[in-house]
Amino acid sequence: GSSNFARGKRWGYFPSFSAGWVITNEKFMESTRSWMDFLKLRASWGQNGNCNIGNFYYLSNIAFSPTDYADYGYKFSSDMISTVDSNVYTTGAYAKNAPNPDVTWETSEQINVGLDARFISGKLGVNFDWYVKKTKDWLLQAPMNEVLGYEEPAMINGGDVKNTGFELALSWRDQIGEDFSYHANVNVATNKNEVTRIANDQGLINGQTKALFENSSYVSRVQEGHPIGYFYGMSYSGIWQNQAQIDNAIANGKAVLDGAVPGDPIWDDFNGDGVIDYDTDRHEIGNPHPDVTLGITLGCEWKGFDFGVTGSGAFGMQVMQCYRTALLANQYNSYTVDAFDRWHGEGTSNKYPRLTVGQIADQWVSTRYMQDADYFKIQNITLGYNFNKIWKGSPFSQLRLYVQAQNLYTFTKYTGVDPEVGSSGGNDSWARGIDVGLYPSARTFV
Repeated sequence: GSSNFARGKRWGYFPSFSAGWVITNEKFMESTRSWMDFLKLRASWGQNGNCNIGNFYYLSNIAFSPTDYADYGYKFSSDMISTVDSNVYTTGAYAKNAPNPDVTWETSEQINVGLDARFISGKLGVNFDWYVKKTKDWLLQAPMNEVLGYEEPAMINGGDVKNTGFELALSWRDQIGEDFSYHANVNVATNKNEVTRIANDQGLINGQTKALFENSSYVSRVQEGHPIGYFYGMSYSGIWQNQAQIDNAIANGKAVLDGAVPGDPIWDDFNGDGVIDYDTDRHEIGNPHPDVTLGITLGCEWKGFDFGVTGSGAFGMQVMQCYRTALLANQYNSYTVDAFDRWHGEGTSNKYPRLTVGQIADQWVSTRYMQDADYFKIQNITLGYNFNKIWKGSPFSQLRLYVQAQNLYTFTKYTGVDPEVGSSGGNDSWARGIDVGLYPSARTFV
């Protein structure tokens, strides 16, 4: 039960069950015991409930306006222009959020089938899982309708999301002689995410505007049949290099944006109607969720010395990156060094458009801001020595000296400070992969 929901919506029921079969305990497996130590098949089904929303969102909560900002608070005066009282702000109360008395529990339902196995006297371990996870009555904030006058939109049960994939973990542990031992662990996982239902007539929810740069349109979208929070925008296929190229394209019936000049992007007519239009030619241009994740652990011990390396990576996702805050290009903006590679004459660039005040390339969310963000990180390297190996009378259970490097190196072609971009879509918790200037992870030596 949760008091975050209105009466009649507060209670949820979330059962689960699991079963397993240790096959190696059966008599018909006796012939395999020389090389197979353990084999277990298992399956499970279960539900979990989520009530993690703000308190009392089924009501219209009351908030109080601050009085220390000129744009907030209420003024009371007989003459709002000339009297001193017109500069005095009084705290007022207002309806903070749109109410929704029907909001209730979100339910995550998962089916899992897996196996656990050990081979060769426990040296080799294998773990495999296949899963289908369905999130029903997904809790999220509705798109903002500013006409209603609330500070926050209603909390709703917005739809259903499905995740499918598998996880595989392999481990090897062995000893050579009396002094040297080593181990290695590798795990790999895949996940396919798909929105199966959105609880509105359109079958979609658009993300927050201004998430990529000031006055930008929304970057992320939730839509039936697509991955959650996919990137939505324009795509382009190069830069116009000269006026003759533009004139030739028009003469051959290619769609060209009105007013295009050399240095502008060659926008793709995605819907094929012969017109470049931002509203009709936008489409799915990227996915912030990785296709594959990878983890590796390596280690060894020898006569009191120990050495270990851990790393992790993700592959098959994109990131939208913009480190600028203003809409129009001008002398007051900050730029990355990519500005040096901009188009400034025929043949100078086929990737970055010209730099000019009000250029159209800066006003449209597009593949211009998107990058592949595959990476592999060396997360930790440790070298240590345990002095108890030579100090037999040590009063300590362990006396160890070690040196360690954390976040040592990231292998990636992503040009930002960190390709591991989490949720950065403003108020939309489901929007991911939007890099507007993250604080970089520290490289630490201990």
